[in-house]
Amino acid sequence: MSARIREVSSAQDYEAFAQLIRAYVAWLRARYAEDAWFITEVLDKQSFSSELENLPAMYGPPNGRTLAAVQDGEVRGCGAYRRIGDGICEMKRLYVPAPFQGAGLGRQLCMALIDAARADGYRLMRLDTGRLLKEAIAMYRSLGFTECAPYYEYPDNLLPYLLFMELPLDGTTHEAR
Repeated sequence: MSARIREVSSAQDYEAFAQLIRAYVAWLRARYAEDAWFITEVLDKQSFSSELENLPAMYGPPNGRTLAAVQDGEVRGCGAYRRIGDGICEMKRLYVPAPFQGAGLGRQLCMALIDAARADGYRLMRLDTGRLLKEAIAMYRSLGFTECAPYYEYPDNLLPYLLFMELPLDGTTHEAR
C-alpha cells in the first residue's frame, strides 16, 4: 500500500516536518559517526538553525513546496524543494525514518516533488547529498539525476564528502531509466 503524499501547510504540519528533519540530522550523525565534524560544518554552512526557524518561508509557496508521506495516519517521510534561481529549484531534506525505509516512500516523495516542481514551472531541479548515502544516490540516478558541478560554494575540506546532482524538468518522465 502506498502512502498518500500531501502538501505541508499548517503550523502543525511544519512542526512535524521539523521533527523529521531533526531525526534526519541525528541519522546523518550516526551514519557519518567517523566524520561527525562533517555534518556539523555542512549544517553550519547551510544555516540549519535559521532554516528550522523559517521552514514555511524557505520551503512553502511561493518559494517552494514541502510534502509529507502519510500512511495509516502517521507521517512516514518528508521532502521539500525551494527556489534557488530563475527556473531552478533544489530538493532538500528528503527523509524516510528507518522503520519505513525499503517500502518505496523515498521514491514516491521524490517523484511527487519532481512533478510539483515541474507544475510550478521549474526547468531544473538540483540537490546535494553525502557520498556515503549510496541508497539515495542510486535512487536519484534511477530517476534521471546526473552528477553536476557544485552549485554552492563549500570549503574545500567538505567537497570530497558531497555529491551534487541535477535533473532537467523538461517534461520527460522520471521513471527508472
